[in-house]
Amino acid sequence: MLLAETTRPRRFESWLKSVILLVVVATVVAMLGERLPDSLRGTDFPDFYCAARMLLDGHGNQLYDAGLQHQYQARYSGRVGTLYIHPPFEAALYLVVAWLPVRRAYVLWSVLNLALLAAAVRRLAKQALPLCDWRILLAASLTFVPLLLCLFQGQDSVLLLLLVILAFTALRRDRAAAAGCWLGLGLFKFHFVLPLVLVLALTQDRDSRRALTKAFTSVASVLAGLSAVISGWSVFRVYPDFLLHLQEHRFAGIFPQAMANFRGLVYLVSYHDHSAWAITGLSILSAAALLKILFDWKHNRLASDQNGAIEIQSDFDLAFANTVLFSLLVSYHCNPHDLSLLLLPISLLLHRTLPRNPDRPRSTNWIALGLLGILFLPPLHLLVLRAHIYSLMSIPLTMLFSSESTVARQN
Repeated sequence: MLLAETTRPRRFESWLKSVILLVVVATVVAMLGERLPDSLRGTDFPDFYCAARMLLDGHGNQLYDAGLQHQYQARYSGRVGTLYIHPPFEAALYLVVAWLPVRRAYVLWSVLNLALLAAAVRRLAKQALPLCDWRILLAASLTFVPLLLCLFQGQDSVLLLLLVILAFTALRRDRAAAAGCWLGLGLFKFHFVLPLVLVLALTQDRDSRRALTKAFTSVASVLAGLSAVISGWSVFRVYPDFLLHLQEHRFAGIFPQAMANFRGLVYLVSYHDHSAWAITGLSILSAAALLKILFDWKHNRLASDQNGAIEIQSDFDLAFANTVLFSLLVSYHCNPHDLSLLLLPISLLLHRTLPRNPDRPRSTNWIALGLLGILFLPPLHLLVLRAHIYSLMSIPLTMLFSSESTVARQN
């Protein structure tokens, strides 16, 4: 009888969580359906779709021909928009949907994105957040504006989030080679992955560093070979030249005022991002951030030597969370939907900041909680997006990165 009485509330709680998740997912799906025409005319999915169509038609060696890209966009999506600027191997990924008409391809890609997000959240909750139900975490994630932007625009930031979470959980279990492979697969956004790998290579022990870098380099070599197969060996000259002159194109899609990173912060102050002052300021901020994250890893390692296994794991989680923040801040290119990566550090920092054990009470870090609340606040994201000053979000992001040491010292 007692067992039945305790089981019923648990079943009801589980049922309620499932209902909440279904309601949130249904709402997001309805919003995606309502915005379908706008998503095809004014967002990013047609760029990826048309790049894949170019591969299907045998134009991989002309992938970075802006004129040909625009011809394909006009033919298949009825508009000319931003250019495809990612490495060639990622265009092959979109072949899974490019065989469909553009509307159906967008719907299928949206479904795949939701599935990838569910896999990422479930993995994170199972491996690092044992007290958090993955259904509630997924429902909360679907209220995060950068993630919604990623879904609406048919972007690939959810895939990168999954790969970073897989790398984090692998490294958490001392599987450095697996972590290196997952991060290598994320090189379609190399401007985020390379800073992350750099910090890990400089802070892990010798065996882990060797395994991680070897696996990462191996995957990167395979992807480079795939790019050469797709676009020819000349792509290693054409692609860097294309990126260097990207802002000369009318539809480059480069807006520093929309970047919530150091580049956006410098632009917010100087209204320039290529002047000598701006480059110097960006270099100083990035160097200072690198020194800080290296110091934080060293501090956490020293502190872990004096703590138990649970605290050691918590210190690692905190250091990795701040490393993700570092990679976002120092990245040279960061669109609003790229902040989907914040779901990992936000979850880990909340888990570390909020009291978990009633037998060991500790003070709540209200500064960190306030900054996390600001970063998750939907009206604020919408306000700065509509005002075309999304770079303002770099301020709470920088403050959260700087406050990591106070979270680490929390009792």
